[in-house]
Amino acid sequence: MSWRPIARREFADVIEGRSMRIGMAFVAFVFVAGGYVAGGSTSGDVATYASQLSGLVPLVVTVFALLVGYRAIVADRAAGRLTLLLTLPHSRWDVLAGKFAARGTVIVGSILAGLLVGGWLVSYPFGTVDGVTFLVYLGATLLFALALFAISLALSTLTASPRRATVGAFAVIVAVLFWRNLRGTFARVLDALGLATPAGGLPDWALFVYGAEPSLVYDRIVEGFVVGRETGTFLGPDAPWYLGGEVAVLLLFAWFVGPLVGGYRRFRGTDL
Repeated sequence: MSWRPIARREFADVIEGRSMRIGMAFVAFVFVAGGYVAGGSTSGDVATYASQLSGLVPLVVTVFALLVGYRAIVADRAAGRLTLLLTLPHSRWDVLAGKFAARGTVIVGSILAGLLVGGWLVSYPFGTVDGVTFLVYLGATLLFALALFAISLALSTLTASPRRATVGAFAVIVAVLFWRNLRGTFARVLDALGLATPAGGLPDWALFVYGAEPSLVYDRIVEGFVVGRETGTFLGPDAPWYLGGEVAVLLLFAWFVGPLVGGYRRFRGTDL
């Protein structure tokens, strides 16, 4: 058998929950509201739209993607449903692929609906929407959401305890929330070790490590390719090439692929 029957059943089960439908509506509303605000300006465009949502989207998408995925495997495993499912002619790949497809569709559909309506509101009645720029913003946002979803799905394969999976998901959310505030702490630690710049800042290699966090990677892609910013530590003319937007795209793709591969390898070798 294939993953498709699992995906169909999983999708029906997921959207049946009231809290999930509320979450989907809220995510879509965030993008619609941003489009309404940006469209009210005579200079409204995709860059304005993306800039207005830059502080909110990483948080909202991170929380939503993690909450959608972190119980995908472990809840069925703890309840015994996973063992029963694998007695049927399904492989573990079928299970993981089906759950990824079903829950990923929920995430992609919520963001896509919100962005399409939001993009239309940006252009009406005074703004303009460049199709290529909008598609770049859409693609970056969806890849960011799927990367966080891949992390949550990997968390779900690492443990047999739903409580531990919950703690892991909460830890990722906290890390995303507070990571931006740790730059000064990292600089002080490196300064104490004699590894900081003469001005007491982060050297380029440390900036790369610090900036590899998914939400910061997403910000660089949006700022570089959508907003068109060419200033700052990462995107300025003096920044090394590996801090730029092109490498950020590769990093975000790695955040998507890496957890999926690692999660599947863990799931395949786990004794249920």
